[in-house]
Amino acid sequence: MNIGFISTWFERGAAYVTKSYIDALRKNHNVFVYARGGEKFAKGDPVWDLPYVTWGLKLSGTKINYRHFRKWILTNKIEVLFFNEQRDIDIIAYVKKEFPFIKIGAYVDYYKEDSLGDFLLYDFLICNTKRHYSVFKNHPQCYYVPWGTDTDLFRPKTKKGKGTTFFHSAGMSLRKGTKLLIDAFIEGKLYEKANLIIHSQLDLEKTLNVKLNELMKYNITIIQQTVTAPGLYHMGDIYVYPTTLDGLGLTIYEALSCGLPVITTNNGPMNEVVTNEVGRLVEVEKYYSRSDGYYWPLSICNKESLINEMNYYIINKDKIPQFRKKAREYAVTKLNWKDRYKKINEIFLNTKILANNVDYQAIINKQKQVRFSELKRALLRNLPDNIVNIIKN
Repeated sequence: MNIGFISTWFERGAAYVTKSYIDALRKNHNVFVYARGGEKFAKGDPVWDLPYVTWGLKLSGTKINYRHFRKWILTNKIEVLFFNEQRDIDIIAYVKKEFPFIKIGAYVDYYKEDSLGDFLLYDFLICNTKRHYSVFKNHPQCYYVPWGTDTDLFRPKTKKGKGTTFFHSAGMSLRKGTKLLIDAFIEGKLYEKANLIIHSQLDLEKTLNVKLNELMKYNITIIQQTVTAPGLYHMGDIYVYPTTLDGLGLTIYEALSCGLPVITTNNGPMNEVVTNEVGRLVEVEKYYSRSDGYYWPLSICNKESLINEMNYYIINKDKIPQFRKKAREYAVTKLNWKDRYKKINEIFLNTKILANNVDYQAIINKQKQVRFSELKRALLRNLPDNIVNIIKN
């Protein structure tokens, strides 16, 4: 089959998810990527700018120009489309209306209470966590495929440096609990017996209002750069990840595969993977809704609990080699992504195109109205107040 993936496509977690599905399918099928242009392009980057990749037009969010997309479908004779975190659903309606013979699937990650019905447009869904599956299990073709990682790529290496070192990846997001971790490390005086290394693709001085030079006094090292897989896990002994919200928690799997026990939030989907056998779970102090209305609430870790769980590894530093060995064994036996290849191929091959009575044109028209309203609001924001009042009156 000719399978087309629609995804963000540069150095970030969502693109690695897409890449993992491509790895699972490319041996038996022809694969193509339509790189959505809402965030960033990796044109010219040899890791991402590959022969099977087509770069979409630079539009905001997950918007896609249908004419450009349609040409890509026809050129590559696409038979199955697989969308990763697609929020603008009118593109699915366009395809369904013109190409009813193309099967369309989705990787489930982002959804709100009022967007659950949108997923009925897809012929099949794949959920990589039990939490996602609990929401969509009544879809006619919804499948739970536990997430995994490339245990050959993410493997243990000899750590450089002495002493107990905690490692944290902030990535490109402020929801990983990075500020809470810094505060806990300093307030708990963990710096007296351990080191903390934080890797970020963001400028933390601006986003978290911290001074990097000041943090160095507390044995906290900040590395701000983009690093391709397998990343910098080899710099630490324990991975600490007090995230407030995750659709998957990609780095948890990678860290375990690299032989790092994981300290993380005692909430789904993190606690679907991490147990006291391979890490420690931090108590949640409070929950609250996210401003964009995402289906699941944010979970804020209790600082004292985080300090205690980190202290556990400082107190038991002589057992860290044993902990690391268990983490790696767990990843190899339970989290090997290649073990999912057969099931993924079966889903893409054997699922059916679902018949429905959806009015695709109505969806298209509704989205056009939404975008017109967005454009109107944007224009009004940039006009002088006296002109705005004249228009409104």
